[in-house]
Amino acid sequence: MNDYYARFIGRGDKIAVAVSGGSDSVALLHFLLHKSEKDGFSVFAVNVEHGIRGDRSRRDSAFVKELCEKWGVPLFAFSADAPARAAREKISLEHAAREERYDVFCRLLAEKKADKIATAHHLGDNAETVLFHLLRGSSLKGAAGIPPSRDGIIRPFLTTPKAEITDYIRLHNLPYVEDETNEDRKITRNFIRAEVLPRLKEIFPEGERALLRFCEIAREEDAFLDDLASPLTKEEGGAYRIPASAPRVLLRRAALSAMKRLGIRSEYAFAHVESVAALADGGTGARVDLPDGVAAEREYGDIVLFPAREKPFFEVPFAAGVYRCGAGTLTVEPCAVDIARARCGGEGAFYADADKLSGTLIRTRREGDVFRKFGGGSKKLKDYYIDEKIPRRLRDEMLLIARGKEILFAGTEISRDAKLDERTERAVKITYETQRRR
Repeated sequence: MNDYYARFIGRGDKIAVAVSGGSDSVALLHFLLHKSEKDGFSVFAVNVEHGIRGDRSRRDSAFVKELCEKWGVPLFAFSADAPARAAREKISLEHAAREERYDVFCRLLAEKKADKIATAHHLGDNAETVLFHLLRGSSLKGAAGIPPSRDGIIRPFLTTPKAEITDYIRLHNLPYVEDETNEDRKITRNFIRAEVLPRLKEIFPEGERALLRFCEIAREEDAFLDDLASPLTKEEGGAYRIPASAPRVLLRRAALSAMKRLGIRSEYAFAHVESVAALADGGTGARVDLPDGVAAEREYGDIVLFPAREKPFFEVPFAAGVYRCGAGTLTVEPCAVDIARARCGGEGAFYADADKLSGTLIRTRREGDVFRKFGGGSKKLKDYYIDEKIPRRLRDEMLLIARGKEILFAGTEISRDAKLDERTERAVKITYETQRRR
């Protein structure tokens, strides 16, 4: 064992060691416990029972509790239902268990019960992770492996080979439990650990350390590219806009960042990111559906990622008031005729003859709607929106003023049939605002 841990732990730190009961986590707890007095930090344990292996899982948690009592280590114990989460979020059981663990870790950090969470990932785990990610077609982020420290999670054993941990266990005669699922080679990570890495080390004895050096370089380059990609993404009321002309390497990163910010938590593959980037080669209206109810669409010179929604239905009789649908707000208010005449065409507002709007509806669009522009000339509302470059994702939730199929206010313009004229006696001011419209 070396002093790599000292990079992450300072005097006075409260360190929560994630202990499953396995050999690696027991060794880490013992190691940090014996370093804590000299280095002036405190140690306690955290255990999460995932609800996956029934009595065996509960047995392991009971072992951790007994061990902590014997060693005089405070323990935070939690129970979770990883199978239910896996079914609910349509993710693998392993991924669900990891999410449950890290939810607990984040809670301890947020509640200031711990300054850092220490996990027992070691040199072999990092090599396994890199190979797993690369074989899944991951990007440079996956090639960066397991970070030594991030968001309060530290890995003091990351440069330590598994063989050293095994020797440490034997030297101190430490008890631990075996997770029988680690022997199931149908699980990809177990296969890599048991079959692939040993064969690689026969030819490349220092292969795990070589992969660690590669990870360090990849992590630095990844951070540099992230810095370049970050300014490309513009947030617009819950949607994220990226220039389609951006270099593909930066476009992918911006897309991945937007996907995460939109709440995609299920497992995603490189194919999802690539499908978004491929929209740069498509025409306006090209679209892909992503996990967790997120979609991406080509909108003229940009690619926009947004929460996909079902087509809304909205219909009320026309009257003064404030109306909301989706991210749009329609405001109708009475206005003096002389003021309406003076301001017509300015302030981003529209002024119409109130009597010409009598008996109309405020509603969302329907098939066959027709709009007669202020300057004259009728066309299908769909064609009008195309001409005005209104993104397809916004059209269904825009609020209109309609008489039958005739649209008198289209969200961006009033119809010629609703305009003020010399006979106008009552006027209304109409404004329509949306956070996501360009």
